[in-house]
Amino acid sequence: MTYFTFHLTFNLPALLLLLWLTRRRLRPTHWKWIAMVCGIVIVATAPWDNWAVYRRIWDFDWARVTPVEVLLGGVRWRLPAEEYAFFFIETVLISLVTILFLPVAPSKNSPRA
Repeated sequence: MTYFTFHLTFNLPALLLLLWLTRRRLRPTHWKWIAMVCGIVIVATAPWDNWAVYRRIWDFDWARVTPVEVLLGGVRWRLPAEEYAFFFIETVLISLVTILFLPVAPSKNSPRA
């Protein structure tokens, strides 16, 4: 199984299910926060993950992934595109689970108690 196939088999169905379950709760503010958290996750995780691959703490089967290479500081940083997708997908999944279990805010038209 390729990394991409893994995303299609496991992560995409979970993402679609959570989007369906949260469809009535999602607001534009949620999407703004999700985007901001995704940005933080990429900025915080990509260097660490690249460093771990560079130091051979772990590796990927490069014949089964789509490599993304960046030359930075004289070092060739290399991660699969699927790994970057993993950072994004998992962050969105966790965000949607959080939204699913947040209390529902009262609407502006509901009477106050």
